[in-house]
Amino acid sequence: THKLFEFDSWMGGDRDGNPNVLSSTTRDVVVLARLEAVNAYFKAVEQLMFDLSIWRCTPQLKALARSLAARAQNAEPGRIADERKKRNYADFWTPIAANEPFRVVLSHMRDRLWQTREVLHQCLINPQLSVRQALEETDSYLDVNELFEPLHLMYQSLLATGDESTANHKLLDVLRQVQTFGLSLMKLDIRQESTRHAEVIDATTRHLELGSYLSWSEEQKTSWLLAELGGKRPLFPPGIDLSPDEAEVVSTFRMLADLPSDSLHSYIISMTRTASDVLSVVLLMRECGMADPLTVAPLFETLDDLYNAPGTLTTLLSSEWYRNHIISNHGGVQECMIGYSDSGKDAGRMAAAWSLFETQENIVNVADKYGVRLILFHGRGGSVGRGGGPTHMAIRSQPPKTIKGKLRVTIQGETIEQQFGEREVCFRTLDLYTSAVLEACLDPPSMPKQEWREMMHQLSETSCKVGSVVGNHCDLLRSLIHCWYKTAVSK
Repeated sequence: THKLFEFDSWMGGDRDGNPNVLSSTTRDVVVLARLEAVNAYFKAVEQLMFDLSIWRCTPQLKALARSLAARAQNAEPGRIADERKKRNYADFWTPIAANEPFRVVLSHMRDRLWQTREVLHQCLINPQLSVRQALEETDSYLDVNELFEPLHLMYQSLLATGDESTANHKLLDVLRQVQTFGLSLMKLDIRQESTRHAEVIDATTRHLELGSYLSWSEEQKTSWLLAELGGKRPLFPPGIDLSPDEAEVVSTFRMLADLPSDSLHSYIISMTRTASDVLSVVLLMRECGMADPLTVAPLFETLDDLYNAPGTLTTLLSSEWYRNHIISNHGGVQECMIGYSDSGKDAGRMAAAWSLFETQENIVNVADKYGVRLILFHGRGGSVGRGGGPTHMAIRSQPPKTIKGKLRVTIQGETIEQQFGEREVCFRTLDLYTSAVLEACLDPPSMPKQEWREMMHQLSETSCKVGSVVGNHCDLLRSLIHCWYKTAVSK
């Protein structure tokens, strides 16, 4: 009943620097992903109906089958058969007798999957529909446990009656698929740049004649945001004047409130510099009606942001309101994302690597101080300059005590095919991640010696200075590259 892997995406959710990703884009991606999952489960369940004609079962499964069979008999069997034929089911149109318990349960699941698919199609056609509400108001699947539990009950029944080979064949595959991919197929991360949220808050404070939020000090911003979060009054007044960009930010939050919560994972704030960047997103979620707020993950990218990350996290976790918020809504877990690409461009590979190492150590210590579990999200790319490298070695080289049984990492577009394109290569990749995380927990590396730290400080400082000198002469570099290219072409 536990899953080793969870597959997320931010394709359709990452609007940082991409004006074409709108709230409607994200909604369509979520609905299409759920449709793909439902279609896959529908085919799998229908195939199981042909395979599981067994009558032997446990009392628990028998009781469920009798209840579902009685419900079908009371609902005019002839009408049900006609409806199922119109749906182009492969077979088993008439209500199934209770002496075929597996098929009774699977038939009921097939009907609900068909209903779920129809509702999702309607959501695609009508963008005004609330996806969550449409699924709740019909006999559709919204909670993955409703799909998983009857399958698990059938699996346990087969084991109990001595049909292990049948249990561990196709049914086990379907169970693992449901467990891994859920009803969402993939959870979507939402990413937006920090200043976009600040602009919405600024428009609000100016409309309320409280002054310009953007001109306030960080202490003023944090104090005001926490006061608003601790109160109950609505913040957005009717008729507030927002620019198109600000209106799109608000529209995105309201759209997220209408989506099933299991389709979403984290809200990532790129270019996070202060605690107010995080608190402003939490406030906007509340104001836009998100009953299940997303995990808010600050993304520390530049060298300065990495250096300031422990202070930012300390400001957040020292707030009793914020600690209670993540305990009640996220199980006491705070997620932080660290960027390899921008930090490498900002400071050079050596200085960025050492800064990332120290930042991880420091923010984990801050989280431990406040009794919060920190999950690090590594924004690695494929190339060495973007944090790429051998998977197992990269994970094992992380600072001690920073991987606590869970790791999030990006697989960038250029490496997806390389690491997951072939079945055996995919298994090898997953093996590497699993073994590296287990080793990091069971056999963590030793702490670096003080003289090693001093040497790394010197090396990173020197490399950063040299990198800055080279960067300041980029015009010369461009000229040299242009001359080399012309020479290579002429040859």
